[in-house]
Amino acid sequence: MGHFILVDTSAWVAFFVEKDQHHDSAKSFAQNILLSRREFMTTDYIFDEVVTRIRYQASHADAVFVGDKILSSPSNQVIEIGSRLREQAWSLFKKYKDKKLSFTDCTSLALMKKYGLDEIFSFDDDFEKLGYRKRPG
Repeated sequence: MGHFILVDTSAWVAFFVEKDQHHDSAKSFAQNILLSRREFMTTDYIFDEVVTRIRYQASHADAVFVGDKILSSPSNQVIEIGSRLREQAWSLFKKYKDKKLSFTDCTSLALMKKYGLDEIFSFDDDFEKLGYRKRPG
């Protein structure tokens, strides 16, 4: 699984929303990942956050467009969290009471541990504080 990088909500939004402050950086980084023959991984929880955020920031049509792109991309895997990872995420959520992590962030942490991933495509600094490499960085 070392050739995968987890894509967080902030990266998907930056990639698809041209007015996002990180749009150019997200596009450039994504192209570099694909050129290096690596692939993206995301979760059903992240997918939920992305389409919801785009729905409210832009429009329903934009959210559907983005959702279809994420789900149909041959270079992206959408992993379902499921009960085991959800339980692990809940333990992390309770453990990190001093960190401003969302429950979805904790599902990402549980998934990264399960698959041995050490870097995340994100514009959220919380992951770096926990020892993960945030990209682009």
